[in-house]
Amino acid sequence: MEADEGWTERDDVEVMFAALDEDHPARAVAAFAALLLADELRSDLLAGFVTPESLDDWADFSGVRDYFMDRALAASMTALRHRDAPDVAYVKLVPEVGPLLTDTPRRDQVAFATLVWRPELGGWRVHDVGGPIPPAQLPRTSSRATPPSYAGDQHITLERPAQ
Repeated sequence: MEADEGWTERDDVEVMFAALDEDHPARAVAAFAALLLADELRSDLLAGFVTPESLDDWADFSGVRDYFMDRALAASMTALRHRDAPDVAYVKLVPEVGPLLTDTPRRDQVAFATLVWRPELGGWRVHDVGGPIPPAQLPRTSSRATPPSYAGDQHITLERPAQ
């Protein structure tokens, strides 16, 4: 049997992404991005992917759509989980150029998607795309509920800015 010479690193990534848990934060970000990049901007559907508290900030989603359309972005498959807030996750958005699979974390992130575990809404919800937002500034409703954890999660603590 001959090896498929057309197999690429992108194919490896797609296989790895398909193996992620259905409720993984990276899947929520990928579904959100796919809707943003669709031919028709469906604010009604996008509203189901974000925290209700942030809905006014997204407005009609055209601003974040422009952001995604102006850049070729890939979402990391590693959920960065805040040590003190397991119901908060960050997913790096990196340029879709360069190596997709690396042994060490990429440091060329463009932005982070900040997500909050909201079991009453059915799972992870995007709260913001930009810099990582500290847990104390997020609409957290599940501090007593145990959010799912995933193989490959990395636990982080956000640095406080110097004052």
